[in-house]
Amino acid sequence: MPPANLTPTKWPKNLTAEHLHRLVRGERDPRRALALFDAATAAPVSTSVPTQILPSPDTVSLLTSRLASAGLLPLATSLLSRSRALFPSNADLEPPFLTLLRAFCRTHRPLDALQLFRSAPSALSLPHSARSYTAVLAGLVAHSHLPLAHSLLADMRASGFGPTTATYNVLLKAHCSDAAAHIDDAVRLFRNIPKPDACSYNTLIDGLCRRSRRVEAQELFSEMVENGIAPTVVTYTTIINWLAREGCLDDALEMFDEMGRRGIAPNVVTYSSLIDGLCKGGRAASALDLLERLAKEVKLPNTIIYSSVINGLCKEGLLREAMEVLDRMRLQGRKPDAGLFGKLIVGLCDAGRAVEAANYLDEMVLAGVQPNRVTWSLHVRINVAVVTALCVKGEVGRAFQVYQSMRTRGISTEPSTFHLLVEFFSKKNHLEKAAHVVLDMLSERCIPERETWDVIVSGYWSKKKVRQEAEQIWNKLAVI
Repeated sequence: MPPANLTPTKWPKNLTAEHLHRLVRGERDPRRALALFDAATAAPVSTSVPTQILPSPDTVSLLTSRLASAGLLPLATSLLSRSRALFPSNADLEPPFLTLLRAFCRTHRPLDALQLFRSAPSALSLPHSARSYTAVLAGLVAHSHLPLAHSLLADMRASGFGPTTATYNVLLKAHCSDAAAHIDDAVRLFRNIPKPDACSYNTLIDGLCRRSRRVEAQELFSEMVENGIAPTVVTYTTIINWLAREGCLDDALEMFDEMGRRGIAPNVVTYSSLIDGLCKGGRAASALDLLERLAKEVKLPNTIIYSSVINGLCKEGLLREAMEVLDRMRLQGRKPDAGLFGKLIVGLCDAGRAVEAANYLDEMVLAGVQPNRVTWSLHVRINVAVVTALCVKGEVGRAFQVYQSMRTRGISTEPSTFHLLVEFFSKKNHLEKAAHVVLDMLSERCIPERETWDVIVSGYWSKKKVRQEAEQIWNKLAVI
């Protein structure tokens, strides 16, 4: 609940619209900001508020945006209705109206935005405009209400509003993002745009790339440059992403260098797309160079980038470099997850470096990376890989330690892993450990296979004392 006293006890003697705007902007709580606004714009009933203030349209837009962003859409709608009396001009009321329409769409309520839009002429005496039509169209398209979007577009044309470039861009996005739609329809729509902008080109280029029509996408990129429309970081990132996905790594690197020549700074998404493609294409060393370049540009790589690089380095056997990247990641405050730890641990296991893999498994546990419903099977695979690698290397004590850690943390053990441990401990003459594992199997109602029994019985039988005692018992039975 908001505090009881939402308005200041003392107002400045000469309260102005500009002062009110600063008060609203400086108040963190949107409810308190609304109370300040209401107190200042209401007719004075006491001496606490000296005069009624006529707020600026910017203040109403700011407050509407603050309320909408906080999810207080009913309060934002009420504020807009009350503001009609303050601003006779439609030009003053339209900015907060557009803000509210977009807020409804942003919070996954496009149908409420459509209802507000249709009621605006009667409820707010605010006629429709090309901008308000486009705002609602964008929300309907983003939430896949395509029949309603086409109907609204027909209403827009019937009302005498020709589609603007922004309107065409909304429709273009609908065609390109719908996997079932024919991309040729999007191309025809694009050719009908009187003055396509960078957003128009970017949307169609992405749509062509999604359908593996990369050559046409690059031709459209060339046309964009020839028509004097400067490519943006989105343009380059889109093409680089799809080039990298299709394994055209040299072309992707050339496009990346061209960005620098044009003075367009790549963002983290650009780096992430290219680094991921290089790592999957067996060029982890080049990806590592890009990671260094990213760090020099004072842009901290995200966990996805680090994960791609470490995975690529491990696949190529560059484990020392992978461990260095992991250390750098932790120094920068990034917390590795189970997937990232798992890539390095499995890589060490595959390289026969079982003890180091077990050490990283301990680090993962100490870092608080615990299994959940999503990562449960991943944790099982990581632990089984370490146990298997330790058995191969003959590390009896470490293998039993990791096994016990698995049991303590509730990591399930597969029957094949149980058998591996029983066989390993028996062959190494650690029969107590083998028996311990068999008892754990039985406690989980996992009945050992014949091979498992054979291994442990053979291990005990190989002991001279056990064999002598068995022979004595047998001789006694023979006498009887």
